[in-house]
Amino acid sequence: MIKFSLNLQKPRMLVALSSAGILALVLWQTAVLTRAAAIDELRLVSANKLTLFISNLTSELEKYEFLPRILARDERIIRILREPADAAHADLVNKYLEKVNKIAGASDTYVINKHGLTLVASNWNSQTPFVGQNFNFRPYFQAAMRGEVGRYYALGATSRKRGYYYASPVKLHNEILGAAVVKVSPESVEAAWQSAPEKVIVTDYNGVVFITNNPSWKFKTLQPLADEVRQQIKQSRQYSDAVMSPLPIVKERLYDNGVSLLTFRESIDDASDTEQIYLTQSREMPSHRWLVHLLADTKTVRARVAHSIGYATVLVITICLVLLYVLQRRRNLSQRLQHQKNIEETLLNAQKDLEVQVKQRTVELIETNEQLDKKIKQQEKTEQELRKAQEELLQSAKLAVVGQLSAGITHELSQPLTAIQTYVGTAQQLLKHQHYDELSENLASVLTLTDRMARFTSQLKTFSRKPTQTISAVSLNQTINDALMLVTHTHNQELDVVQSMPQQDIFVMADAVRLEQVFVNIFKNAVDAMKETGNRKLTISMRALEDSVSVRIEDSGSGISKENLDRLFDPFFTSKELGAGLGLGLSISREIVNEFGGSITANNREQGGALFTVTFPMATVEGAYPSTVASDG
Repeated sequence: MIKFSLNLQKPRMLVALSSAGILALVLWQTAVLTRAAAIDELRLVSANKLTLFISNLTSELEKYEFLPRILARDERIIRILREPADAAHADLVNKYLEKVNKIAGASDTYVINKHGLTLVASNWNSQTPFVGQNFNFRPYFQAAMRGEVGRYYALGATSRKRGYYYASPVKLHNEILGAAVVKVSPESVEAAWQSAPEKVIVTDYNGVVFITNNPSWKFKTLQPLADEVRQQIKQSRQYSDAVMSPLPIVKERLYDNGVSLLTFRESIDDASDTEQIYLTQSREMPSHRWLVHLLADTKTVRARVAHSIGYATVLVITICLVLLYVLQRRRNLSQRLQHQKNIEETLLNAQKDLEVQVKQRTVELIETNEQLDKKIKQQEKTEQELRKAQEELLQSAKLAVVGQLSAGITHELSQPLTAIQTYVGTAQQLLKHQHYDELSENLASVLTLTDRMARFTSQLKTFSRKPTQTISAVSLNQTINDALMLVTHTHNQELDVVQSMPQQDIFVMADAVRLEQVFVNIFKNAVDAMKETGNRKLTISMRALEDSVSVRIEDSGSGISKENLDRLFDPFFTSKELGAGLGLGLSISREIVNEFGGSITANNREQGGALFTVTFPMATVEGAYPSTVASDG
């Protein structure tokens, strides 16, 4: 009897030890595989988010890059650099820069002479104005003096505020007179990133953090700076007196695909610290010599590993229970040989207990499996939504390009084609009645329209980037009359046109075809606005000032609603019915007017109806142009 018990206990011990070893091995492998899968999944999601963060930062910065180039060509800026002692002109330019800076939404806008001295600035009336400050030590100024576009990020020497600087050289007859500078604050980008669960940092080529959604990391470094690098930064005053101490990174583990795990020591309170692990991915912005780093918290990885270990534990325990059940059955069968009378009762009790345990474990396992299946389905749904969003974003970009091209062609060719159709119908009648002189004039008008259409197709360009156009002195009177003729020919309705124009031609520097397109768009919108009114009156007046000319177009329509007034010139915005237009006419018109050095505004008249005001610098017939405006190639 004793020998039988010893023999029975020995396999039970072996099974227990084997089960413990199998459990440890399974849990270890489960943790390793789950951790690897979770990290890879987190890497893919973080890579997509990093792309979005970089796109957001790039678009926010690049929308200001054109401003210093435009200011560098402005005659007012050139004049202040040539005549810095003209106080009245300096006051005028200060106010002009203040207005430009406010409209653009930049931090500061200012002009520096070739010695680094600031002559005028948008903050001339602030407590810390740039006027009189010398910035010759700034790399962006030095780049502009070499004839290059300067780009630089630094802490303001005067304002003590961070900013990214764009500087463009101001030239006259190939001589560099100074630089036009625009400073952009990163605070709007940081505010947009603040709600993100990840940590985002942007470092310069020295590894100094200057943009981040974690305020405590500003002006920290990824690695301790060498003495010569620290001295170089100090001499350039890039970050003023910032300490630039290293981030509290205590451990780094490198993975493939440019991914690493960084362990940070973060303070919970004044008395204790904790370690936080981030999965880090970095990507370079070559045009700015920056690195953008995305730090994703790995707590989801740890939670997923913990859940997987729990599931594996339940599974192994269940298997062990089954094995124990089998052993128990064998034991009961052996005892039945010795205790035939008690075997049925003993086996029945043992079986009941075991079934209860198996049932409980099975219920727990089913619940666990259901939770796991639910999380897997949720993850698949999230991935599908992400792919769908990416596909919709790509499709939107494609449709935007197609819409811009088709809208531009439609606006340019629809009115001339309609007018040609009218002229051809008239020509048939003139030919029938043998009115050859009038027929000749009619065909000449058709040739003029087809010539203008040919010039348009040769000069067709995209809405966002315009190639070089032929700029010359164009009669504004003739252009308005031609545009009015096109609109009246294509709209068969009674229209009372009242013109108040100077008898002498007024000339502006422009491209005749595209200038006519501006007025055709405005006239057509006015005619469309008066369709439902009984009194269709279009009033056109021109007023010549000292060096500019202003054209007012008034209609007797219902006017522009307040909610639409601010968005009137936005691309693809329209208040017309579906199919009546893509909302590009006024947006294209504004781009054309701005390129010619003018401006366009829209308001409502007190007596009802809309009022559009278009202003241009005047030019002489010989092409003398008071304002320095050139086509942007």
